[in-house]
Amino acid sequence: MKIINLLPKSRQQSLRDEALLRSLLKVIWISAAGFAVVVLSQLGVKLYLEDQRITIQNSINQLNFQVNQDQNAALKNQITQINNTIADYKNLSSASPKWSKVLRAFSVLPPAGVVINSLSINFAAKSVTITGVSPTRDLVIQLYNNIVKDSTEFYNVDYPLENVVQPTNNSFHFTFNIRDSLIQQ
Repeated sequence: MKIINLLPKSRQQSLRDEALLRSLLKVIWISAAGFAVVVLSQLGVKLYLEDQRITIQNSINQLNFQVNQDQNAALKNQITQINNTIADYKNLSSASPKWSKVLRAFSVLPPAGVVINSLSINFAAKSVTITGVSPTRDLVIQLYNNIVKDSTEFYNVDYPLENVVQPTNNSFHFTFNIRDSLIQQ
């Protein structure tokens, strides 16, 4: 079936133009709607991604805070250990010269053959306690005399008589005080 248009040519042209305009408007509306959908989709994605970025940034900040706290705790422990080591060193270094001075002063006093088993120094009481063994009573007496003679370093020698009861193989013990000049830095 064939359609015959009996309208004048100008009116036919006008109908064609209107149909073309409607088609063109339809294309424009569809394109505008598509463009609007794309723009709205992009805005939605941008908002979603921005929200995700903020959430992830907050998580990172929280993890950094926890790590910093853990590192700070570890760092504080290291600092405490180092401070303790330094304090120990200071204590030992302040005590070492005292020990060495007392040992140096005492080391020349025992006669040959006398064995000192223990030497205990109490810096608070400024006293020295020694125990040992001597092959003879005379060597114990000589040790006592040597300590008494060294009055510039030691004084107030406790000399129990039990140290000289046996003539041989004597176990002995002495307690005596240290002069302040020997233990001062």
